[in-house]
Amino acid sequence: MIDYSRAYEVLLSVRPKSIVYLFSGGKDSSLALLMTRDIVKEFCEKNNCKVYVVYVYVTGNTHPDNAFASSYIMEWHRKHYGFESIYLTSPKLFTDMMCKYGFSTPRGRWCWTEFKEKPISDFYSRIAKPVLYIDGMSPHDSELRERSVASELQRVESRRGTYWSWHPLFSLNLDSQQKLNILKQHKEFRHVIDLYERYGDSMNCTICPYKSREKLMKMSASVLADAYRELVGLCLHSEKWKDRFALLQTNNLEKYINFEVVGHGGRG
Repeated sequence: MIDYSRAYEVLLSVRPKSIVYLFSGGKDSSLALLMTRDIVKEFCEKNNCKVYVVYVYVTGNTHPDNAFASSYIMEWHRKHYGFESIYLTSPKLFTDMMCKYGFSTPRGRWCWTEFKEKPISDFYSRIAKPVLYIDGMSPHDSELRERSVASELQRVESRRGTYWSWHPLFSLNLDSQQKLNILKQHKEFRHVIDLYERYGDSMNCTICPYKSREKLMKMSASVLADAYRELVGLCLHSEKWKDRFALLQTNNLEKYINFEVVGHGGRG
């Protein structure tokens, strides 16, 4: 799974007082937690640091199934590993922001800034330094992450201060199914598997412009799709996003199956 000698070198080089898992209930953050939890527990017991599993609930967009699945995993790790569960959220509502600003803005991804970065920054200001963040990102995930994830361990200077980011999946070129197969071997992650089998996605964000067409089609067989699609059509001006989310149609499992068989799917 992981070279534990290398992992310990990472921890010794940083000597964090706080180790923060950025956890979304998805397969990547779950695998990062699974791969590193034993060595992190051992290190912090010897070096007097605290471990937090931080989950951000995106108000108005995180699906309840994700919230319950994530909470189960977090509380399991509180009981069996002593990791503290931290739940963060924003006072703002995703659907309100979506209708005001759309998805494409000159300032970039407001969904990340407003609903994740700000709550995480506030939490960062209240914990002991230095801080080491552990996440499930890897350069194989997307072009954006290929540009931003430069090495397994990164020292980051930001307006909120200096911190370290550890990406334990950095060198593991695993596809989605391989990651899920590893998680299947550990019962505490079974609800993550359920999310992907039902929705094809973690559903930490139900509506996301970065979701593939395949995920939207599969999701629409399991949620109140008309409400999502019609709100996007009513609020947004961009024909691009209206067309993308037109794929959400209630009771379209047959259309999804035909979509898969005919092969018209594609990343978008």
